[in-house]
Amino acid sequence: MIESIIIAVVSITGLMLGWVLIQSLWRKTFHNMITDQDVLAERRTCGKCSCDNPCPNKSNNHSTL
Repeated sequence: MIESIIIAVVSITGLMLGWVLIQSLWRKTFHNMITDQDVLAERRTCGKCSCDNPCPNKSNNHSTL
């Protein structure tokens, strides 16, 4: 019984740390285009933009939130 609790706690902690890692890597990659705390929220209405320039749909992104 205690083993299953330990496995659950370690698994959930690992998932949380993995998510923090993904968010920080995404923030470093798209640092010039991020205005929201949740860095992946910025990409939800993304189209065929390049990573070099800010998205022309950027002003439309916040109206759909």
